[in-house]
Amino acid sequence: MSYVWKFLVAFVVAFSLAGAGTAGAYHTQWVAQNCNYAAPTPTSYITRDGSITVALYARNEGYQWAGGCWNDNDVDDSPGDPKSDPNTGGEGADCSGFTFKVWREALDESSTAFHQWWRLRYIHGPYTAQRFKNGDGAPNYPLSKSAAIKMDAYASATHMGMIYVTNPDGTDQIIEALGESYGTNIWTRAYRGNSSYSAVRRLGWSQS
Repeated sequence: MSYVWKFLVAFVVAFSLAGAGTAGAYHTQWVAQNCNYAAPTPTSYITRDGSITVALYARNEGYQWAGGCWNDNDVDDSPGDPKSDPNTGGEGADCSGFTFKVWREALDESSTAFHQWWRLRYIHGPYTAQRFKNGDGAPNYPLSKSAAIKMDAYASATHMGMIYVTNPDGTDQIIEALGESYGTNIWTRAYRGNSSYSAVRRLGWSQS
């Protein structure tokens, strides 16, 4: 076998293996095998601390662009999915879908009612980060960053996260669905001082 022929065979084999690895990265069955479309449970008494508890169930779980379904095993069950692809069917929410679910909002944008969407209920909601930033929808209200407290959010045109704890140095610990490479977790962020981000509040909390 000539050197050129050997090189071509090796190239084809390598290319095929690379393609197989990429295809294998798509976890297209996770949502289908684990999530549901059950109706939410209406609830009238919602606290910020209670929503922190809801948010913490998603900590260490995956990220799925345009997604909204996760379990509570502290593992990303669909790691390595391609970024910004809503069709991979992987575990996790994206930043705005995570906020919608933690804030327990309604699909009806004119409603300020609270709806409990359970972890394995696949739902994203009607809002992007930009729409939250704008204060679109009856339950979402833009406010001064200086007034932002736990479970308020900072939103930019492309990303958002909710306040878990405010730090003495003016930064915040933010719980957020950050990206495919990072999943959902708590990180210290300077969104409060970043002009690209605005503060937004979910209206109607029962108490702190």
